[in-house]
Amino acid sequence: MTAELAAGYWGEKHVEDFLDRVGTTYAAPRVVDTTRRKFWYRDDLDRAMNIGVAETASGIGARFREKIREKRNSRSA
Repeated sequence: MTAELAAGYWGEKHVEDFLDRVGTTYAAPRVVDTTRRKFWYRDDLDRAMNIGVAETASGIGARFREKIREKRNSRSA
């Protein structure tokens, strides 16, 4: 996905805010055509934010993450 889509995917209000956090919070783009054309894979962004990772935690955080996974899986089906 492009930087605009990736920023929206993570709820960033501005693409610049997303790009400022690339390499620290967010994964670096996997495909770089030019300095202006960069593409991210959703799996890379999810992995950087520990979404979709098997966790043994319990409690409200674990239930919340499970609900998010269910919602995302239902959209992609």
